[in-house]
Amino acid sequence: MTRKLKPQPKLAVAQKQSPRWQRERNISLLIWIIIPLIIVLALGLVGYWGYDNYVAPWQQPVAKVNDTTIDMRYFVKMLRYNVLRYEIKDKEVIRQIAPAVLKQIENNELIRQKAPTMDIEVTPEEITERIENDLLAGQGNATQPEIDLDQHYKQVREQTGLSVAEYREIRETELLSAKIREYLKDEKVPEEAKHIHPFILERPSEEEALEALVELQKGNATLEEELAAGDLGWVPEGIYPEFDEVAFGLAVGNVSEPIPTDQGYYIIKVSETDESRPVEDATREILAYREFEKWLEEEREASIIETDLDPDKTTWAVNHV
Repeated sequence: MTRKLKPQPKLAVAQKQSPRWQRERNISLLIWIIIPLIIVLALGLVGYWGYDNYVAPWQQPVAKVNDTTIDMRYFVKMLRYNVLRYEIKDKEVIRQIAPAVLKQIENNELIRQKAPTMDIEVTPEEITERIENDLLAGQGNATQPEIDLDQHYKQVREQTGLSVAEYREIRETELLSAKIREYLKDEKVPEEAKHIHPFILERPSEEEALEALVELQKGNATLEEELAAGDLGWVPEGIYPEFDEVAFGLAVGNVSEPIPTDQGYYIIKVSETDESRPVEDATREILAYREFEKWLEEEREASIIETDLDPDKTTWAVNHV
């Protein structure tokens, strides 16, 4: 019988440990690496939160006019400027005017872009003179009023956030607009034109206007007197564009069918015409303004204008005015 050999137990080899000073050094190194990483991570999170809440919203675009981007910061400044200018205190009213303010910002940018193509410019001296004249007018009949432009700029800055350059840019646009209107008046508005002498009768609804027309055709004296009270005087084409086409096509003495307008329905009677009559200065100014509006709409259509003002952005802007 073969004798089995007992397995010999393996001898445990003691592992060599690092010296204590080395272990402490390794722990210290880990601490010096981990703690700064934690600090950097924390600062990064705080920085991102701060940027996302206090920087990024001001930089978000609300419109673009050709190659120029309009951001939220400038939009809020212009909202404040208009709120102060028209003394608006109700937040709901500010919300309602916000789209109109943005459109005006777009128009202002468009005017500044297009004016040079018409050889129209404004000098720094003209801007300063305009501001000073407005300040003088605001002081009334004060004896030898003193104009402190620096103080005025500081006040604008404190109330709206607009820089001196941004504020002067607004005033520059006002002058450019006036020069463009003058240019269009010379180019588009005649000094003499065909005139008509119309009378109008206004009614709020088409049904009431039709009833009034029937009574006029029957010779109703009361309505004849009301029509006579609606004397518009001599007017050239373009002053009342809502009924120009009908009025200038009417024969003398005839009465029109009811004409729909934003204000209601008009019935028109032309009492006389003049094929060539001088256009009064005040009337030419109105026609020049109409030509300016037409020019501005044509330029908007010919330009690349992207508006990005949703309800959330509007609310954010109104809350920061």
